[in-house]
Amino acid sequence: MQLDNTRIAIRERGLAETFDLALQVTREFFGPILGLSLLMIVPLAVINYFLVGWMAPVDLDDEFIGWRYIWNMLVLIYLEAPLASVLVTAYLGPAVFLEDKRAKQVLIDVLRCFPQIFLCQFLLRGILPAWLLYLAVDRYSYNGFVEGFVLTCLALYAMCLRAIRPYINEIVLLERNPLRARGGNAITINKRSAHLHGPYASDLIARWIVSVMIAALLFGLALMTAIVLKGVLTSDWPFYIEVVPEPQFMIDIDWIDYQILFPLALWTVVALMSVVRFLSYLDLRIKHEGWEVELLMRAEAMRLATRME
Repeated sequence: MQLDNTRIAIRERGLAETFDLALQVTREFFGPILGLSLLMIVPLAVINYFLVGWMAPVDLDDEFIGWRYIWNMLVLIYLEAPLASVLVTAYLGPAVFLEDKRAKQVLIDVLRCFPQIFLCQFLLRGILPAWLLYLAVDRYSYNGFVEGFVLTCLALYAMCLRAIRPYINEIVLLERNPLRARGGNAITINKRSAHLHGPYASDLIARWIVSVMIAALLFGLALMTAIVLKGVLTSDWPFYIEVVPEPQFMIDIDWIDYQILFPLALWTVVALMSVVRFLSYLDLRIKHEGWEVELLMRAEAMRLATRME
């Protein structure tokens, strides 16, 4: 690994430039990002189908049931988004330094960090509690307390946590900090997170708000693209105008729209935002720690050590 020879220029960037770079990085590593994203997204999508897929309306005229499914699927995917990106994060870290890892190596690296991932993502970020709550939801009646209050509070809690401490995946998978300090000078995940995120809390919240707005726009574009492709290929459009007996705008959303296109558009945005978050993590380290200077010094130290040997 050559610390001063990177695929991405290590320098400060604004949010707009980070999004632009994320598109270029996605294009450059499209195959690995797609494959590693699917390795996580497909199992999560199957779990979501069994947890809330039954909420998709059978009677397509029942708008309340449709909104119930959309809301709960949105909550689940939002909570699972950081977990879905762990393989991509583990791959992009070494890839920046011209070190291409195979999927098997990336999986091994992630499995080594499973205890940290389980604590930070499944427990503290609310994924496992949400799964257990959905298992307890009554299939025959709307549970306003669980779905309307408890899960909303859980989503808001995860939202706040991800706004002020967004780079926990990068800390766990790339910096490899332990959960507990075995020695007096050991830096735990909690200490490292506080040190990295703390001084930039207001800036992180502002970036999170803008990122959410951009992600919502990207989701709308992805969903409309999927709907148009489906309409062109199958001549089955969810929106149309009926002119008899009088002009009337009609909505005809079917099973494919609910169960495939809607989650697919959400997961597409999740995959892209995982790249944006990784690049934003690099930017924060450059601002906070002068990382580009550190890399040059470490690279020179490695060369000197090699010469002395």
